[in-house]
Amino acid sequence: MSRAPILSRDTARRQFFRTFLHDVATPLSAVSLHLEGAIRRLARGDNPAESLDVARTELGRVFELFEDGRELLLSEPGDAENFAFDEWVEAAVRAVGGDGIGVEGSTGGRIEGDREKLAEALSSLLINALEHASSAPVRVFRERDGNRLQVRIENVGRLPGDDPEKLFAPRAAGAGKKWGMGLARARLFAADAGGSVQLCQNGDRVSAVLTLPEEPS
Repeated sequence: MSRAPILSRDTARRQFFRTFLHDVATPLSAVSLHLEGAIRRLARGDNPAESLDVARTELGRVFELFEDGRELLLSEPGDAENFAFDEWVEAAVRAVGGDGIGVEGSTGGRIEGDREKLAEALSSLLINALEHASSAPVRVFRERDGNRLQVRIENVGRLPGDDPEKLFAPRAAGAGKKWGMGLARARLFAADAGGSVQLCQNGDRVSAVLTLPEEPS
């Protein structure tokens, strides 16, 4: 797996904002088209209910997406804590109900950041792995890459589509609950702490990696 680019907090938010605006504009365009369709139906003396119902559904999606994106863009990192990486990973796995998931490897390192938001980032990756894994178990590895610490989550399965980056778009479609906005939040929270999030397909396995800079105690 190639190393994911490390984005500054401002750069990560600008990238998210551009994608977010596009993803809001797309369903708004659909709303406009269906409202025009309703007008044409009325002009012909037909019932516009179907077009209006579709427009209402799309408006609901726009509102939900806008509120989630607005909250994320306006959020500020909480107080930074310095804490042990290995123990934090184990706690995050337990928190998502992953008592049966084996956590392998150790780094002995420490990281610094908003513990709660980083835990949310990691839980999004864990939930995706658990929901998309086949019968084979999900595996979690704690690793060191120079002065950076990584938690790598692997499951047997396939990513939807052929471009993992598209899954970070706020409106990304997928069977899992955390594609799209969940992954976008994970990447932004990682960037707040100077880290990164990456997804890739390796043969029949999906790998999700959260990378964070090691900090002295």
